[in-house]
Amino acid sequence: MPVIFIIIIILFLVLIGWTWHSLGSIEKKEKTICIIVGIIIVYLITFVIFNISKIGIYYEDKTVMKVIRNVFGIIFTIVNGYMILPYIFKKLDQIKNDEIEKKQLIKSLIILIIVIVIIAIFETRYLGNIQKGILEIMNR
Repeated sequence: MPVIFIIIIILFLVLIGWTWHSLGSIEKKEKTICIIVGIIIVYLITFVIFNISKIGIYYEDKTVMKVIRNVFGIIFTIVNGYMILPYIFKKLDQIKNDEIEKKQLIKSLIILIIVIVIIAIFETRYLGNIQKGILEIMNR
């Protein structure tokens, strides 16, 4: 288990570094706020996806459910952060520096929404299958 936590910490630090770099020339205080808010929003999205994925899955032991939710919540928050945050933060930097036109920004937002929906659909199914697999292994 400690190896998993070390890997999670490394992945999280890489996410922070990547998003920091994506924010470009934005002031350090604003970068910090953007990263914190971004990670919280991605966590909330991941939490909703996890709760949808566990519909129809019965946990006899609620402690097991909480552990699974916490571990997969953190891992998938990081994964979702890799897919979403650098893109959003790069757009924020472009807006701040007047490097993007309104038409381009609208296209980018549409693409982002489509990507988030696709990720949510795949993750819901994937997380549901993982939870079922874990419960099957535990019931053996």
